[in-house]
Amino acid sequence: MLNKKYISGQILICFFIFFIFYFTSCRETKHEIDTSGISINISFSRFEKDLFSQPLPVTSSVVADLRNQYPDFFDLFCTRIIRIHAGDDSTTASNLNMFVTDHDIITIYKKTVQIFPDLDWLKEDLTEMLKHYSYYFPEKPVPGIVSYISAFNYTVITTDSLTGIGLDMYLGRDCEFYPGLGLPQYKISQLSKEYIVRDVIKALFQSDYDPDQVSNEFLSQIIYQGKLLYYTDLMAPGMEDTLKIGYTAEQVKWCFNNESNIWGFMIENNLLYSKEPSRYIRYINDGMTTPGLPKESPAKLGAWIGWKIVRAYMSKHPDLPLKGLLEEKDAQKILAESGYKPGK
Repeated sequence: MLNKKYISGQILICFFIFFIFYFTSCRETKHEIDTSGISINISFSRFEKDLFSQPLPVTSSVVADLRNQYPDFFDLFCTRIIRIHAGDDSTTASNLNMFVTDHDIITIYKKTVQIFPDLDWLKEDLTEMLKHYSYYFPEKPVPGIVSYISAFNYTVITTDSLTGIGLDMYLGRDCEFYPGLGLPQYKISQLSKEYIVRDVIKALFQSDYDPDQVSNEFLSQIIYQGKLLYYTDLMAPGMEDTLKIGYTAEQVKWCFNNESNIWGFMIENNLLYSKEPSRYIRYINDGMTTPGLPKESPAKLGAWIGWKIVRAYMSKHPDLPLKGLLEEKDAQKILAESGYKPGK
């Protein structure tokens, strides 16, 4: 008969080894860097408050003042975000006046200010994220941040010099406005403030690495998605994986438990090198679940697998800078050199 003390000791040793392994693994996947020495000057403006605080009716002089205050944003807001004609100051003033006096728009604005009375917390979170951005891309200017309301047209928009955040698209999954927009529940579930930083990161990534330039081969598509998620790992190392990919904790657990089956399914169905989007798009697009797989399966399983492959590839190339990964166009090379094995 085995000694109970011996068994207890062995259990404690196993637990200790597991704890060290788990702690080390967590640290390795968190990508922590010291940002205390990185100083950035981030401009942060609330355009929606400046716009709705103007005396009515909106006049040409108001338009001129707003253009002067927001030289890189005002015309973009008018023409692209709320889609009004922005010609001379007089024409713009007339069209803008209809926007700011519309009953529904006023209701949206009041709700937005109620949910976001101040954005100090967001400025703090974005400043920390942009320190990471500056660390990995020191040659790039740090974009200014402008908030606005878009009448539910845009979440995040980027230019060379700024990033705009449509606050009315983050009023919370229980906001009474969203069901009437005809949005699916999976989209509504991500219209909350905790997703703002993630969406800003995605916008920054896509502004430099256009998804439309990626080959329509399935492997290339999922590696692109994996790069985006790995980029998010580095820009926001403290962010939960559930937020990064938009899964629930149960869905993440399902992916871990079924990773071998997911990969096997893709191989058996000859998906990896398929160039027919009609065959593979369901494994990339967002949604509630993946059609044809168990109802517990989340959407975007291709993105999940791509993320695991890119993480494995970077673990094998610890000296490769992030820019080197992002500029590597050969998806097959990344897969081959990753040594990816499901469940590892």
